[in-house]
Parts: sequence; structure tokens; C-alpha cells
Amino acid sequence: MAVGSAGDAKGWRARHHREHAEGDYRNPPPAGMYDEMYRRSQELMTRPGIHLSREARVLACRTMVEALLFHHVDVVDFCVGATHYHGLIRCFPIDNEVWRIIRLEGRTQNRLSRHLMGIAKKESARALSREGLAEAGGVWAGGCGRRWIKNRGHQLTVARYIRAHAGEGRRGLLVALRSPLLSPGTAVPGLGASDCACC
Repeated sequence: MAVGSAGDAKGWRARHHREHAEGDYRNPPPAGMYDEMYRRSQELMTRPGIHLSREARVLACRTMVEALLFHHVDVVDFCVGATHYHGLIRCFPIDNEVWRIIRLEGRTQNRLSRHLMGIAKKESARALSREGLAEAGGVWAGGCGRRWIKNRGHQLTVARYIRAHAGEGRRGLLVALRSPLLSPGTAVPGLGASDCACC
């Protein structure tokens, strides 16, 4: 998940909300309010921001999902946009047999979403640079925003949000994975657990 650069007119957030940011993309702050902060933020960047092409989004989505599945993470929904991603995943297996397999295969036993998404982001960044779709040296920002699912209704809402975000609401700017095997909503015909679709 991505957050705008400090002072960005389209909206931004300070890490851990250390600074209050007036407005958002719907109700932007007054013109010029954060111009100096935005200029400074851009000066501190070591290279220009990355915007993934459609081909890069397909590869990033596939690679991230494959990395998560490799580490026995249940991926329900996942989408990748030009500058960010959204995923509905379960990191902690609920089956003792899966825990046994994780230990036997030597997979990471650190089941924190931040750690597992870090692995997925690393793998996708390497794949993108190997294919010449992004410069070497990283694609994604450090860390990830996570929200714990509170109940079944929350799970369905998140799944609908990801699907809407990947679909017509963004006019096909995102690439999405939908797993009919694990999906909390309706199954999407023709998509298997490891397929990515251009939406």
C-alpha cells in the first residue's frame, strides 16, 4: 500500500500520524499550503517515483501471490496498481498439518503480515528488474499498512473493496487476482487460485 509524498496536493499521511495533514483527495487542502513540504519531500527522493506499466502490474501481481503461496499464506484477493497494492490474506494457518509442512519445508515461521509481504515485495521487485520493467534497487516502499479483519462482515467488505478497486471503479488501472477456492464472496469463473486477470 502506498501513501502520497509529504505535502502532495492529492493527499498524504505522516508516519504514525506524527503530523496532522489537512484535507484529502476529495477535499484538498488550500492551494499552496504544503508546497514547501512537497518540494522538500521531492528533493529527498533519490530517484523519481515509480509508476508500474500494465505489463509490470501483471508480473508484480503474479510474483507477489506466488511468493505468498510458497510460504503457505492463504490469498483470497489481491490487486496491484501503478503505485500500490491491496491484498486480503491469511498469514496464520488454522490447520496443524500446514504448520507441520511449513516446518518440514523450512519456510519462514515468522507469520507476521509485514514480514510475509516484505518477502512478496522483494520477489516482485527482483522479477520486475530482471524483466527490465523497473530499475534495480527496489520498487515498493518499506513496511505495509495492515488492517486486521474483525468479523465475517468486515471480510466481505474488504473483498468487495479490493474487487471494486481492481475493476470498473479504476477503469482497469489495476491487475487483480481472485481466488474462487478461498474467496469470501462469489467465485469468479475461469480464474484459478494462481491466475491473475487484467481488469
